[in-house]
Parts: sequence; structure tokens; C-alpha cells
Amino acid sequence: AYDPLYKLLLIGDSGVGKPCLIIRFAEDNFNSTYISTIGIDFKIRTVDIDGKKIKLQVW
Repeated sequence: AYDPLYKLLLIGDSGVGKPCLIIRFAEDNFNSTYISTIGIDFKIRTVDIDGKKIKLQVW
């Protein structure tokens, strides 16, 4: 059985820290000196909700 995959799109103005927020959520890490993203980036994190595992793909 596969874990269900949900896609979460994070949008906002440039320079507000979207990549830092995604990395903080997916990798439990924070880097205050992040270089601006050119193009598209995403991370995947598996979470447990009500005893069920799901994968969140955060863009």
C-alpha cells in the first residue's frame, strides 16, 4: 500500500521566505542566508494524521 500524496502550493511575494518555510517544514532546519530561488522547488514530507501516513509535496 502506498501513502496518499497531497500537493501543497505555497505562494507569496518575492523575497518573503517561501523556500525557508518549505525547508523548515520538510527538513526541520532553518537557514537565514538563503539564495533566491530561480524556477520551481519542492520538498516532500511524510506526516501522520489520525494514525494514517500521508505524503505532503510542498511546492
